[in-house]
Amino acid sequence: MPITTQDMLQNASGYTAILPLSYMVPTFYPTPPGTVHPSSGAPLIRLDDPDLQARAQRLVNVLYWTASTYQNQDGMSDSRTLKVFIAPEFYFRKASRQETDQARFLRDTTFGSYPEHARYALSEVLYAATQNSPLFRDWVIVAGTVCSVLPMQEPHRLNLLNTAIMLRGSRARLDESVPYILMEKHYISHIDGPPEDWHANLDPSTTYSFQLNPDQHLDNLIYWDRMSVGLEVCLDHAKQVVVNAMNTLGQTLGPQANALDLQLVTSCGMAIVQQAVAVGDGSLIFLTDGMSHLQRLQEPIFEIGRFNAATNTTTLIDPSAFQFTELPVHDDYRVDYLQGLYSKKGLRQGVWAAKSPLPLHTSNP
Repeated sequence: MPITTQDMLQNASGYTAILPLSYMVPTFYPTPPGTVHPSSGAPLIRLDDPDLQARAQRLVNVLYWTASTYQNQDGMSDSRTLKVFIAPEFYFRKASRQETDQARFLRDTTFGSYPEHARYALSEVLYAATQNSPLFRDWVIVAGTVCSVLPMQEPHRLNLLNTAIMLRGSRARLDESVPYILMEKHYISHIDGPPEDWHANLDPSTTYSFQLNPDQHLDNLIYWDRMSVGLEVCLDHAKQVVVNAMNTLGQTLGPQANALDLQLVTSCGMAIVQQAVAVGDGSLIFLTDGMSHLQRLQEPIFEIGRFNAATNTTTLIDPSAFQFTELPVHDDYRVDYLQGLYSKKGLRQGVWAAKSPLPLHTSNP
C-alpha cells in the first residue's frame, strides 16, 4: 500500500510501550547450517535450499522459544505493549564446510549469498510461521538480514544484496499496510563481501553500490499501526540514512512532519551513533549487533537509548533493566561459531528482554 501524506503526518499509535527482545547470536564468521528440526512448538519450515531452510527453521524455533520463555514477562500479554524482536545482520548467510573451517568466505564463491529470489521465499515462510500464531500478537520482528546475489552478468562482477526483513505479527485490528517489508542495505562495508573491484558497482543502474542509491529514497521509513519507524542495517546507521530521510521528509512537509516514534538497527559491528539518532524527543532507538571477532571474541552487544532533544543526546538504558535467558544447547537453537571456540570460551547465545516495558515516549525535563 503506498505511503500517503496523512501516514507521514500521523503518529497516534495505540501502543504506549515496547518490550525489547534482543537475539544475541554471533554472525560475523561463516557458520554451518547444522541439522535443525522444529522445536518449542514451531511449525516445520520448507524451503528449496537446505542451508536456508535450516537457518530459517532455527530462527523460527528461537522465536517460538522466546515467546514461551518470556510468556509471563511484564507487558508480554498487554495489547498496548509492542513486542520488538531483533536478530543481527548476516543471520541468513550461506556457508560451505570449507568456508566454516577456514572462518572466511572464499573468493571463488558468492560470499555467503543465496540466489536473489530466495529473499522472497524466505520472507513468505517467516511471515506464515509467525502471522498464523497468536503468540506473536502485537509483535514486530526484524529477522536480521539475508545475503543474496543477482545473476552475474560478467565474471567476477557480483551484484550483491544485503536485505533486512521486517515482519508484523497479528493484530486485533490489522491496518492495510504491507504485512512485511524487505529493505536493502544502502552502503557496502568491507565485511559485506568481496573487494570493491569485484562488485558490479560501476553500472549506475545497479541495485547495490558504494554510493547511496538514489532509487532507495525514504525506503527506511515504515508506517505501521499508526507509528513511524526507521529501520537501518549497520553501516547505513553510521551514514545517517534515516536521519537524511527524515530531513528530506521535513523539507517536503515542513513542520507538519512528525518525528520518528522508534528507530531500529540490525548490525554486525555497529553501536548507536549519536549523530544518526532520528527519533523524536523522549523516544527510543534499539540496536542488536552480531559482531564477535577472533581478535576480540566476545558476546555481541545490544543497545537501547532514549533521545533528549534539549541536549541532543541519547542516554542508553542501563543493562540492569534487562534479563538474559540462554538458549538450549542444541543445533535446533544455536549456531556452531568458530568450530565451537565461541562456546568453549564460555560465551552464550540467547535472548535479552526488558524486565518491564519501556514507555514508547517520555517527556524529558
